[in-house]
Amino acid sequence: MVDESEGAQLFNALRELNFPSLSPQRPWVNVTSKDRGKGYGHNIHRLNVKRESRYNPTPETEIESLMSAAPFEEPLRSIEEREKDQEDLIFAVHKTFMRLTSDEQWLYHMLVDVGLSLRFIAIVLEIPKTTLARRRDELATKLRECLLEDPRIRDYLTRE
Repeated sequence: MVDESEGAQLFNALRELNFPSLSPQRPWVNVTSKDRGKGYGHNIHRLNVKRESRYNPTPETEIESLMSAAPFEEPLRSIEEREKDQEDLIFAVHKTFMRLTSDEQWLYHMLVDVGLSLRFIAIVLEIPKTTLARRRDELATKLRECLLEDPRIRDYLTRE
């Protein structure tokens, strides 16, 4: 019986959790910025102009969006409106992701969602980094081919 390292135990625990990758990321964030200072817009071309950012969480519904807008201000697009426009694309991407094997889903999740490096994953799995890089490249090719099979995605990518 081989004792697993702590890293291998962590990876096995993460693998068993089956995170729902490629689900719509929420909340969308709207960040607006404007010049700080006396004259807004007058010192735009100077290098020493500082910017001030303001975080506005994206409203869930269209009504919430209208209620949070100031007078004479354009309301932000709500999550509801964004998903309505892209519902077919979200479903197509999810369907493509579900066609991947559990190992491919796990590798995608570790590289993209968690953001671990190839080197770290290769060390923990005790495989060469080049082998893992080949698996990553095969996964990217498979995802690209599967996504391009769907006519909704092809239409979206070729829109003007």
